[in-house]
Amino acid sequence: MSLEVKKIVEAIHMLFSQRNNPKDIELLPYDGYLSERLRIQIHHFLNSVYKVYSNGSDLFSKAHTSPEVEKVFKEINTHICAEHGLFNFSQAPGLIRHHYNPINASQDFIRMCEVGDWVVDILELLVRSSLILGLSNQQDIEKLNHRFRENGVGLEFVEDRFVKINSTILHIEAVKPALILMHSTGFSGPLDEYLEAHEQYRNGDNKAAITSAAKAFESTMKTICQAKGWSTGKGTAVALIKTLFDNQFLPNYYQTQLNSLRTTLEGLPTVRNNNTGHGQGANVINTPDYLTQYALNLAGANITLLIQIYNEAQK
Repeated sequence: MSLEVKKIVEAIHMLFSQRNNPKDIELLPYDGYLSERLRIQIHHFLNSVYKVYSNGSDLFSKAHTSPEVEKVFKEINTHICAEHGLFNFSQAPGLIRHHYNPINASQDFIRMCEVGDWVVDILELLVRSSLILGLSNQQDIEKLNHRFRENGVGLEFVEDRFVKINSTILHIEAVKPALILMHSTGFSGPLDEYLEAHEQYRNGDNKAAITSAAKAFESTMKTICQAKGWSTGKGTAVALIKTLFDNQFLPNYYQTQLNSLRTTLEGLPTVRNNNTGHGQGANVINTPDYLTQYALNLAGANITLLIQIYNEAQK
């Protein structure tokens, strides 16, 4: 009896509490914490966008800029104070001094306020204002989003506001289920490659991220084929997809749906082949964030579908 119980316990790869602990599956969480490093990077980002200059090496030395920019900061400071019930920024948790200059007050607030959400509030308004005034562009926004990503913070500025990455539809429907399924069913190889893809994306290595995402997709199919005793052919995505269809692993109720599914499954390696799989020649090929996000989400959706079908067949 004890041996049987041991087998049952060992067959459970993750306990309920582990499967449902967001920290175990969130790749870029946001819990209100902003590191000092990120805050200083935000400080420099805003100084660059608003052309703010300081009269010394001290991070909090008096700032100099145009009256128009100072007015923007003043209006935003007033709005933040009104919304959070403050007379001035010195009353915010973590602040120890009061600046009459609104730019210096904002710099202190971003650097020292203990409420991370409030820091995001003022940053959102400052970034939105800089876009409206033509002081920043999409390239600046991409740089800011990269700062959050490299610091492991799940926030991204989209259109005119910050959104939590882990609350977006694609993250919930594509990324999380794939991570949970790979954790709980023993697909350790694909899991490592998929996590590596997200880590590479976080570090700004988009080409490597797409390649790793495609590898995770291929490894998932290879794992299933090996478990079923089916030939993996040359081990390429096309060969593995063909094996799955040839063995009726994927449903073929209607030819139209079958062809559509095949096209979708083949889409990821196509993205990888066209953008990262071959030499780039004389011109450097830029792989944008949106294409990398598409590859990660498509990989997650495909992996989730394959493992769910596999699990259902095992019952």
